Amino acid sequence: MNESLVKEVRNALDQWLEAFNNNDIEALMSVYDSEIVYANSAKPIEIGIPMVKEGFIKSFGIKPKVFFKEEQAIAVDDLGYIAGQFRVAGTSPEDGSAVGESGRVVVIFRRNEVGEWKLVFDMDNRPPDVTI
Repeated sequence: MNESLVKEVRNALDQWLEAFNNNDIEALMSVYDSEIVYANSAKPIEIGIPMVKEGFIKSFGIKPKVFFKEEQAIAVDDLGYIAGQFRVAGTSPEDGSAVGESGRVVVIFRRNEVGEWKLVFDMDNRPPDVTI
């Protein structure tokens, strides 16, 4: 494992977290690879930026913020992996009540031909042992 590459992948994830927490759809999509596969445990698989973007536009209706706790990070050559726990919190536009969910996520980044780390696989689940 290359610690320098792990740091680069963490920086790419930090860009994703910042864009998500700012509800900035264009900045968020800039972190994704055109071949993104998004496997959310609550809906059918989404493949490609247009499909993933549509899903996030809908989810931004609650003005969500995400909190992330890393559990593992590995990077070698042109692939990097980060796993951890997440909690998303927002406000229902219908009644102003607090809404959210928590779970575990695995994200895989691939370094492209110009050296940028792009998210190519994003999968989450909702196990009972999540603590954040």
